[in-house]
Amino acid sequence: MNQRLNRTAVVKRAAELADEIGFEQLTFTRLGRALGIAPPGVYRHVSDLDDLRRAISHNSARNVAVVLSSACAGLSGHQALSALAQALRDWAAMHPAQYAALQIAPDPNDTEGQEAAHELISVFASTLRSYQLEGNDLIDAIRLIRSTLHGFITLELSEGFKLERPIDLTFERIIIALDAMLRGWAV
Repeated sequence: MNQRLNRTAVVKRAAELADEIGFEQLTFTRLGRALGIAPPGVYRHVSDLDDLRRAISHNSARNVAVVLSSACAGLSGHQALSALAQALRDWAAMHPAQYAALQIAPDPNDTEGQEAAHELISVFASTLRSYQLEGNDLIDAIRLIRSTLHGFITLELSEGFKLERPIDLTFERIIIALDAMLRGWAV
């Protein structure tokens, strides 16, 4: 297998491994074992753990952008917002470490990271198109959506909801509230 290894394959396997064991538990030793190579061999493909984490973050942003875009295709308004939110929630549940990697904001000088982040933010902006938001209103709305969904997803992934009411019902109400807020978004 190691003859076919390249940076793309190493980063992909690292992301999968991180989803299995946790983003913070990812080490070159564990990755080397998962790849069937000696841990120092990982350095042929990534310079250090920070480089690996950045690469996972870039790939995660691109991957989830495709998933969210597909989920929202042909939809607008509440339906698009709901589809985006549910797709992000589902993706995060399937890829918890990659979801955590999304929270690493790319350095302003990181061209690849900035491009990947832009792809993801563009999906959010497209989803909100029917709300007719522009400029700072759009930026603030995207931040509101991301913050709200991130809070919910993070609590759900860490099993932070223990009350008897089904969390799916709460999630639906959050989307309804966000939709109402966005429809009346005027400063």
